[in-house]
Amino acid sequence: MEDPQHTAAENGGSRRRRLVLTASPLQGHMTPMIHLATFLHSKALFSAITIAHSDLNPPDPSNHPPGFTFLPLRDNTSDRSGFVSGVDFVQSLNDNCRPWFKDHLVQIVNGEKEASDQKELIVVIHDDLMCFAGEVAGELGLPSVILRTSSASFFPAANIIPQLYQESRFPVQGNF
Repeated sequence: MEDPQHTAAENGGSRRRRLVLTASPLQGHMTPMIHLATFLHSKALFSAITIAHSDLNPPDPSNHPPGFTFLPLRDNTSDRSGFVSGVDFVQSLNDNCRPWFKDHLVQIVNGEKEASDQKELIVVIHDDLMCFAGEVAGELGLPSVILRTSSASFFPAANIIPQLYQESRFPVQGNF
C-alpha cells in the first residue's frame, strides 16, 4: 500500500485525505462512528470528514465540528411496521441506502478529480450492518474498513436468539 505522506511529498504538496463514514441508524452505532471521526479530524489525519447517514435517526450537524459534511441516504424505512424481523429491516436499509451512497461517493470522487490535478485519498469506514458501503467502495477502487460497534458479548448472544425464538422464549412474553 502506498504511503500517503511519501506520495504527497513526491508530488510537491500535501495529499488531501477524505474520510467517508456511514453507520446504522440503530442505537449505539452512530455515536462511536462520530467519536472516531472527531478523533481523526482532531489529529489532522483527514482534511475532510463526510458522514453518510440514513433518514432514520439522523445526526444533528450543529452538534459536530464545522468541518464535517453530512449526506442523507434515503432509506424508505419510515413505516417500520412492514418489517417481519430485524434482518428484514437491515436488508431493506442496505438495499435502499446503497444507490444514494454510491451516487454521493461517485460525486466525491469525480468532484475531487475536477477540482485538483492531485488525487485525493478517500477512505470509507462503515459499521457491519451497513455492508453496502464496503461493496460500493470496492466497486470504486476505494479502501474500506469495518468498524464493529458491538461488544464481544454480542456475538454469542446473537447466535442464541434463533434457538430461543424456535423455543418460543424470544421475544420475552409476560412480566419480568
